[in-house]
Amino acid sequence: MSASADRSPPWEEGRASVRIRFSSSAPSGTPAERLTDDLLVEILSRVPVKSLCRFKCVSNHWLSLIHHPDHRKKLPQTLAGFFYTTDDFERIPISAYHLANFSGRSCPPIDTSFSFLRNHRRVDLLDCCAGLLLCSCYTGEGDRYIVCNPAREEWVMLPETSNAGTRGTVSLGFDLAVSSHFHVFVLLAFMDHDGNLGRGLTRVDIFSSETGRWVRKEKRWNENLYFLGPRHQSTVFLNGYMHFYAYSITSSHCVVVVDMEGETWTTFRIPGHLRHGFLQLSQGCLHYSSFQEDEDEVVRLVVYVLEDYDNKEWMLKHIIETSHISGWTPIDHRCIAIHPEYDLIFFTVGVATKIMCYDMNSRQVKLISNVEYDNPPYLLYVPLYAEIQSLHT
Repeated sequence: MSASADRSPPWEEGRASVRIRFSSSAPSGTPAERLTDDLLVEILSRVPVKSLCRFKCVSNHWLSLIHHPDHRKKLPQTLAGFFYTTDDFERIPISAYHLANFSGRSCPPIDTSFSFLRNHRRVDLLDCCAGLLLCSCYTGEGDRYIVCNPAREEWVMLPETSNAGTRGTVSLGFDLAVSSHFHVFVLLAFMDHDGNLGRGLTRVDIFSSETGRWVRKEKRWNENLYFLGPRHQSTVFLNGYMHFYAYSITSSHCVVVVDMEGETWTTFRIPGHLRHGFLQLSQGCLHYSSFQEDEDEVVRLVVYVLEDYDNKEWMLKHIIETSHISGWTPIDHRCIAIHPEYDLIFFTVGVATKIMCYDMNSRQVKLISNVEYDNPPYLLYVPLYAEIQSLHT
């Protein structure tokens, strides 16, 4: 059962101490109605996404202000959907990219062909963070990393790095509330005696858009840690640290934490004895979700939250047998994401995949999208309309 109620009132969680007590039924001539549009937009820009979504219901005028294209740069945005890839070997190019609309409502058009990335023959989606996408692009001279903002069709190609052939996990770190600069983390794996690529973590390459260069740092512990492969890859950028999901032979699954300079390396454990789960940031806290099957073949959805980050104490937030979930389909399933603002879990079902959404509060399931083939990663996308100086067209 859910261990935490809905975080309300939501405006008390905001980035600034702004309290809004307007009523949708306020009579004509109230202070709320005398606010200019510019001032109202400035106030709305200081509230969290949850509050902004609720304020759309105040009046048609507020709704039009919030949806107006000129105000998108200032106002916080909510989840638009998922980027995902499908492969068809009878199609040229083989890979196609899609944005599954989460809300069911119309959203600003995104060029999922990424044609604005000029002169690039192939684009692979690697990660998405706070509206920016990290891609690997083939330029004719080899693969290069590109960070782009698909909402504004702006991008920058990163300098070459020497990690070709040894890449383990690649992730993007960006938080506009902290800095307008982004970081790219490339965890590198060792080569065995025969020259084959292994999954053991040895070092990290970090690119900073502030300095415009890569730095390489060796791992800072003696423990052998391993990657879990792309189907179980999940990373979270929080408080200036990148969090990776990894595996240790001596102590099972764990979270690897590296700072933006590669100087601080730490680990902490995944809750309980869970396997093959998903690490995600939701409502400002790390979450871990997983489907677990016991010896009696009872499958449960388990969700933990790390509310006390400093003490690394995971708290059970939600647990339920899948047989008790309304609308549940008992087929192969895997957690792929958690909503950044709400108690919603996204998971895939079957090989000809369906993307489903489970509401932890109502315990209801609904279909989000049908996918031709299961081809991770599935990247949560929240549009970013603000200008980022380190990107260019």
